[in-house]
Amino acid sequence: MHQPQSTGLSSVAVAARRTVAAGFAATLLMASVIPGAYAAAAEPDTLESITVDDTANVLNEDKLRDAIEGLDFNEPTKVAVYTRNGEYSDDINTKTLDFARSSHSEWISDKPEDYGDYWADGYFIITLSVEGQGDGQVGTYFGEDRKVSEGQMGSIHEAGYEDFNAGRWSDGVIAVAERGSKIMNRPWYQHPALGWTVGLGGLGALGTVGITAAVRAHNRKRFSQALGEGTEHLTRVTLDLDATELAASTLPADAAHATVLASRFANFSADYRVVFSERQELEATTKKLRSRSVGVLRAKDFLSTAQTLDLTDDAIIDAASLYTRDANWEAAWRRQIAPLLEDLNALPELTENSTDAAEDGDEEVRASVAALNSFAAQARNQLQRLGDELKSESIEVDDALDALSDLRVQLTEKLDALANAQIVTYAKSPEEEEEMRTELKRSRYDATNQRPRAVGTILDVSYPAAMYWSVGSYSTGYSQAVSSVDSSRSSGGSSGVSQGYSGGGSFSGAGGSSHF
Repeated sequence: MHQPQSTGLSSVAVAARRTVAAGFAATLLMASVIPGAYAAAAEPDTLESITVDDTANVLNEDKLRDAIEGLDFNEPTKVAVYTRNGEYSDDINTKTLDFARSSHSEWISDKPEDYGDYWADGYFIITLSVEGQGDGQVGTYFGEDRKVSEGQMGSIHEAGYEDFNAGRWSDGVIAVAERGSKIMNRPWYQHPALGWTVGLGGLGALGTVGITAAVRAHNRKRFSQALGEGTEHLTRVTLDLDATELAASTLPADAAHATVLASRFANFSADYRVVFSERQELEATTKKLRSRSVGVLRAKDFLSTAQTLDLTDDAIIDAASLYTRDANWEAAWRRQIAPLLEDLNALPELTENSTDAAEDGDEEVRASVAALNSFAAQARNQLQRLGDELKSESIEVDDALDALSDLRVQLTEKLDALANAQIVTYAKSPEEEEEMRTELKRSRYDATNQRPRAVGTILDVSYPAAMYWSVGSYSTGYSQAVSSVDSSRSSGGSSGVSQGYSGGGSFSGAGGSSHF
């Protein structure tokens, strides 16, 4: 990943690590092309927990747990299933809230700012109210970070209707959980509008047993992919270990950005030893663990840690080149400005698409586009000036990095303005505006949606990924926001979902129920 150093930062050390790296290279597992129904699978984390309160005594709990454990919820999710015997007139939204307050307080947010008025983050709660053979209500309730639109909620409920009407209560709950797992926090590329529904729809014909077996096989592929990619990163870290240590020792103590990197390096060796041991343990794991979501999560955690180490050593070595002005400093600077240049190169397509989509009256959108185009020209000129000043040594490295950071922040602010303008233009209601903002926020702030850089830059390693909004992330988020709203509109408001909590006080958690 990192360009070899010719400054004595450690050509000997690199050679000394070749033997170790060779051992790693033999274990690299290249990413497989995901076939058929799984081509649209998300980059998952895992199911965190399952709670089952079958007070109606209608579920096969072992079957239910086995099936839900095989599902991919896109992000860490706690699933709670509650069944009850009820009547047609029951408000099961309120019944579910009452049950949570009396038996599962952890389902309700304990954040001070929420005042107990929302479901806890990370939760997906399924309530089944049985009124007779094939009759009843189903409710789904969501943490604020998992909430879906009313139309999407109706789709989740409908997935279980056929089984519920046939009295197949367990299969119905599994179908609801499966549909929910695909919709909650759905990656943009998994949206039906992009043509994946036909492939994924075929999963229904497999039945519960077939789905579980297929998901387990797919989990093993994801495990192998994460382990292989993580091992590649770890190999590069191993090759650069001594070079990184030497580079860290040359970072000036009185330079702001160097100080941040030095703090990152403080735990570098310890983290390296931990991830090295974790790779060995993952290599030795059983087929059973590789088939389960918990195993996939462990492998992806390994990948994430190894990737972070790999990006960090890139940033440290480049920082040393810049601060010491060695023979590689110009290449190091080009790597620092590469993310912004990538964004500037992507702006014309974004602004052209935004202008084409805007109608004559969309003055805010046009103004935001004009501001972005103006910024692009100014930013290119400033990047050229910063490079020239570094070359003439008329600017300090920290000042150049601060100026670069300021440019990336300016771009982020202008993308924010465009987002607000496009949302107001496209949305037809406050609810649609909120839905679009949620999708854009997820694309920007969720680390799992951030496309990893090929090389770790000083700014990206030093600061949270969401500090700078990239054009690619914006485009993905806006596309997903539009698709989400379109999906809700296509439901036509005919979902039959009843929302609200009668007698629930100020409680306004996301969710609702419907009859089947």
